[in-house]
Amino acid sequence: MIDLDNIKDVNARIRGRDERVFHELYHALFARLCRYAGRYLYDAREAEDVVQEAFLSLWKHAGEFRAGESVVVYLSVLVKNGCLNYLRHLKIEDTHRDKVVEAMIFSGADDAGIDPDTRDRVRQLLEDLPDQGYRVVTEHVLQDRTIGDIAANMQVAESTVRTHLKRAMKSLRERIARGE
Repeated sequence: MIDLDNIKDVNARIRGRDERVFHELYHALFARLCRYAGRYLYDAREAEDVVQEAFLSLWKHAGEFRAGESVVVYLSVLVKNGCLNYLRHLKIEDTHRDKVVEAMIFSGADDAGIDPDTRDRVRQLLEDLPDQGYRVVTEHVLQDRTIGDIAANMQVAESTVRTHLKRAMKSLRERIARGE
């Protein structure tokens, strides 16, 4: 089992192209990184492809991997950049802009490459949510807080937070689909 807290050992093994460490990293991080990518792409297959590309990139550039860098952070950055590149590659215009809006809302991404009109649309969609829905979405998605933390902070049951989140996400999806 890989010890991700022992950065120096893991990084040395990566730089040495130790197949076992890559195999262990893949099994330890693949699902987690797919969930992360899914927040950007909202497409499980594309998310898996982006994560696989990140691992491939790590393997190809293993000799250049820096000694003090966390492999988890490094792979997360590769995945994020891969997701943003994928979204840019779609050549998003009016017909596909909804995918960018949705990705920005559900991932919390605020990429400088996204035009101001799209940013304003995301901001407006979020602000138009009911207060509790807005709070839950911003805390869970944008601030990456857990349902339990949000429930404790709001002094409500976790099921209540899940309901607010579910309703808010449904409302956002419906409004995006209608082109609002």
